[in-house]
Amino acid sequence: MICPKCGKEAKSVQTRYGIRNACCDLVSWGNGELVDKETRIARMAAHLAFDPLWKQGLLSRSKAYRILASKMKMDINKCHMKLMDKETALKVREAVKQIKEDYGFTT
Repeated sequence: MICPKCGKEAKSVQTRYGIRNACCDLVSWGNGELVDKETRIARMAAHLAFDPLWKQGLLSRSKAYRILASKMKMDINKCHMKLMDKETALKVREAVKQIKEDYGFTT
């Protein structure tokens, strides 16, 4: 994996969670792109808001992603937290709030 900041190969370390790549204060897991801390935090927050929709059995995982993609006006194939930039990930919480309202789920 090549660092977009310096052009050098990122350092890869095997952790108990998988392979972590890092360079120039950018980090990725597995084959994901190297991103900054703010993007990682936004993606984690997006997961915290979104995942209960399917983990609590309110919707199937695939249906939850289809609805999120529609709500956010995104292609379903690009609607995954690990592919989102910071700005898009920050919009997930509001989209989930709207989904819960649309489906009558209590928050």
